[in-house]
Amino acid sequence: MAYKIEDMGHPVRCLNCGREIPGGRPDKKFCSTDCKNRWHNRKKKQHRGVVEQRVLRILERNHSILDKLERLGIHSVDHYTLIGLGYNLEYVTSYRKSGVHHQYACFDIHYEQTPTRIKKIVRTTIKSSADEGETSE
Repeated sequence: MAYKIEDMGHPVRCLNCGREIPGGRPDKKFCSTDCKNRWHNRKKKQHRGVVEQRVLRILERNHSILDKLERLGIHSVDHYTLIGLGYNLEYVTSYRKSGVHHQYACFDIHYEQTPTRIKKIVRTTIKSSADEGETSE
């Protein structure tokens, strides 16, 4: 049994490159597998970029708050105060458990967290590869 696909009067164009799609199913959206993959990868990348930007904004805000506290010499603060300043406790750049202590970091600023406060807010110096190559005389 053969089916005849009637011409709808307008050519179907590829969603990725815009070229006319030759023959095939009338609901075809892409001219090739390459175009299909490129379109889906670009769409996924755009979404991932939005998520990355959102997370980086939160981390930058957290770092800014910790930076101000550290510069003011405040090394311990309760969670309510932090949250009131706009800090988001769920976003950190690293975590490790050392004995009973929970140690967190937001980029170069490290701290310990208890159920009600963060304490021992300390900035660690990060050496660049240029610093490591220098020798003192």
